[in-house]
Amino acid sequence: EAATVRLNRTKSITMLLPKVSFIPALLLVLASPDASAHPSVSPHRISFVSLQNTDASSNSAPLQLMDGLTHDGILSITDIPSFKETKKALMSHLHACIMSVGNDVPTQRFPDGTIRRSFATSTNRVDGPQTLKTLDDYEALAGDQGSESCVRFRTHLSTFRSSVDLVTMQFAESLSVAMGASLPKPLVSPRGGDSNAGEYEDIKKVVEGGEYLEHFHSYQKAGAAGAKTIEFHTDQGLFIAFTPGLIVSSDLSSEVELSDGFYVQGSDGEKILMQFTGDDDLVFMMGDGVNQVINDKLTDGKKALQATPHALTVPALEDVSKARVWYGRMVLPPMDAFIPSMDSTFGDARQVLVHSLSTGDMPLGIGCSSPNMKAFIDTSRNLDGEEEEPKCPDDELFCWFRCMALADHDIPTPTTCAERNLGLQCASPRLQVIPDGLTHGDYWPQCTNNTHTTHPYTTYPEIPQPDEDICAGEWEEFSAKGDYDHMITVTVPEETAREGAIIVDTKLYWSIVEGDDGMKKIKGRVAYSGPFGWLAVGFASPDGKHNGMNGGNIIMAKPGGNYSPVTGLDLEVEPSTGTYKIDENGSSHRHWSTPIDTEETRTTVSDYEVHDDGCFTALTFESDHINGQKFNVEGVDDMIWAGNGLDHFMGHHGRGGRARFTVDWTSGEMTYLTPEVKVEPIDIAVATADGDVHNDANGEYEDGHDGHDQEGAGHANDETVDAAENDGFVNNCVVGLFTSLVCATMMQYL
Repeated sequence: EAATVRLNRTKSITMLLPKVSFIPALLLVLASPDASAHPSVSPHRISFVSLQNTDASSNSAPLQLMDGLTHDGILSITDIPSFKETKKALMSHLHACIMSVGNDVPTQRFPDGTIRRSFATSTNRVDGPQTLKTLDDYEALAGDQGSESCVRFRTHLSTFRSSVDLVTMQFAESLSVAMGASLPKPLVSPRGGDSNAGEYEDIKKVVEGGEYLEHFHSYQKAGAAGAKTIEFHTDQGLFIAFTPGLIVSSDLSSEVELSDGFYVQGSDGEKILMQFTGDDDLVFMMGDGVNQVINDKLTDGKKALQATPHALTVPALEDVSKARVWYGRMVLPPMDAFIPSMDSTFGDARQVLVHSLSTGDMPLGIGCSSPNMKAFIDTSRNLDGEEEEPKCPDDELFCWFRCMALADHDIPTPTTCAERNLGLQCASPRLQVIPDGLTHGDYWPQCTNNTHTTHPYTTYPEIPQPDEDICAGEWEEFSAKGDYDHMITVTVPEETAREGAIIVDTKLYWSIVEGDDGMKKIKGRVAYSGPFGWLAVGFASPDGKHNGMNGGNIIMAKPGGNYSPVTGLDLEVEPSTGTYKIDENGSSHRHWSTPIDTEETRTTVSDYEVHDDGCFTALTFESDHINGQKFNVEGVDDMIWAGNGLDHFMGHHGRGGRARFTVDWTSGEMTYLTPEVKVEPIDIAVATADGDVHNDANGEYEDGHDGHDQEGAGHANDETVDAAENDGFVNNCVVGLFTSLVCATMMQYL
């Protein structure tokens, strides 16, 4: 996907981004933590006084640093002057303050039942420490009636952040000394690549010129003890400085306790439970950014720094007044630091992303540090004032806003099409041609003599829509609760739908019933206030792209069969219901159009209903599982639904025809897992994000709109995702420093 934004009058930066999925902090998923399966160890520790000793003696801080950072990538700083007292005084009031602020605090729900509430801010060298805007707004409104806990939290906030800043700078200096002889100078050049400028000659200078994203988190778990909260992942940025988790209470008379459940994976691959103590004041942990800025530039045999995979299991606390609190500061690179592989700066890249996110011109698929990432600066206008066309190598074609490798689409060489007496075109499954490649949709390089003149893009034939006058009074009866024990509205919230989106009222009903075998099952119904194009409900995939859609196990009703992306559904075939597993990478229905048909899946009973006048559709089901994935009938499940009443091509559901939510089957409690994306004038502050994936292998446009096939819809940036939904899982590439500029704003800090 290409994203372009004007940087000045003469230049623009265009980035061609590979497939990647993220949510508000990018996480590289490895495994699930299991406390019983992993040994426990203490972190490598060094006192603050020792950290300040940067001479060349054998006991100096630089040598001690390397012991921890090359093995586990984690180092604890102890005995920071007055820090223990300040940290305790601040963090003991964090949860109570956050609860006082209430619904204005950004809140995220995880699949294990954990709820996370957060304050967020940043620090940079130009403007210094930024304020906690959520807290500022609360205090401005509350005036003298504000929470005492917030007053106390505020009292210690400045001192706490100053101490963290002091130790961070000392850590960077010691690390610079430890690795200085093994790294080139400058380590990173400023704009223009002027190696004489020397502004970022070493690690210390890079850190000094960077930006720091800071989060204060409060976690409370309502789920079962021991269930994982965040799986093994690697944070972005150069490194993160954090305080070990503490258990505090809104009852300020309670004691502050250390929290466990923090796991790391060392360089030997072993997963271990990290045992922190009261001596661990501030912990430094390496992020994926060290691989690009430091490890890739080592000039001798010195060991590389270990970017640390880590995981979290939040303890289940019976006392609802208690919470696990945590602070983290992620260090990002300087904005004017030059990226040789992209021929631009980190700031340019970030500006493009911020602009594209704010305008919707680019899906939230941020580039990763894989060899497939491409970027180039192009002159935006030539001497005649004409826009220059995007340029790709000879063995690629610009299609769908990016250069696509011909070999990935059964075109071995640039001359293959000509040798077959055919042209090379950017075309859809229906062989409709986009001549400049500047259209979103399911397009890829193909050999065809069709042209944009003979075969231009056309929309799918639409389903005849029912008479609104007839339908207007019928929905209440069609959507009545009937004999079901529970009913919830799962219509996508209006505030999260794109302006102009058609929001389709949808309800979910269920009862917990007992089968002949004594097993409890869900007997459910989804009622959709639209015609029968298709309708589906099922489990969200925790690691899945597109808001948990990819990889999800679902039950789907279709009004026909023999699906083809060229001709759509054959309506001569009887309507059907069945269970499906959505492809983990290819969202279009052509990638997963065959239902899962096994002895086990045949135990899932499902059917469909269509209103007499075609106004509405319903899907019914009864089972204890979908494709073997069991319903948590006595707890909470992470669910998705989607529907389309516009065409018979298994077309996109749009922003108004889908939702992700958690549901407690016993109590009927439901929570939407739909994030907000907020773009500030300078910094991007994204509460949560999933992003979009572009699959080079099949030429499919994986925009957040589309669970299915859609050509040239002109849509971008449809889906964003909560941490609970996706945890920013990145399955297909190692997300690097460039990604961290924006993605780290959405950190899933522990």
